[in-house]
Amino acid sequence: KQIDMASGTRGVAAATISLAVLLLVFCFSPSTAAAAAVPSIDATRTRHLPLRHGLLRGPESVAFDAKGNGPYSGVSDGRVLKWNGDALGWTTYSYSPDYSSEACTASLLRPETATEGHCGRPLGLRFHLKSGYLYVADAYKGLMRVAPGGGEATVLVTEVDGVPLRFTNGVDIDQVTGEVCFMDSSRNYNRSQHEM
Repeated sequence: KQIDMASGTRGVAAATISLAVLLLVFCFSPSTAAAAAVPSIDATRTRHLPLRHGLLRGPESVAFDAKGNGPYSGVSDGRVLKWNGDALGWTTYSYSPDYSSEACTASLLRPETATEGHCGRPLGLRFHLKSGYLYVADAYKGLMRVAPGGGEATVLVTEVDGVPLRFTNGVDIDQVTGEVCFMDSSRNYNRSQHEM
């Protein structure tokens, strides 16, 4: 019986030491220390940047360029806007190849859901910081790229393995390799069918 008690006590001591070592490793690991160093959001420093009056809606996604300029935001008429400070406000940074302000501006008789199939709807934005290119996941146009300085977007991908993109929704870039990843939310429905 004494031998069993001694081995049981050693087992509890070993388990306690193992737990203590695990806690030390967890508490002082680089990822935990880095996570603890991330500052929380200071809500007193947030700011609402309203779009001009009208039927324009957005943003679905925002991005900042390599210099910290922006935000850039996709809006409901197919454009990507850039915030240029209080003096200039929002200006057009890019637009899809089929964009025209006459055809793409929503009205009470023509909501943006009626125009976005032709004009596009940028839902995901991400800059490749090294090259300055802006990648846009557009719900209708697919994956697009905008050259540094803005302007008309170039459509890069509209289908994958012969299957058309129906609802391109998000994009991200590995800033080290430059590899671009994007998401298509549905094989069956496009964005306007989702909004119904």
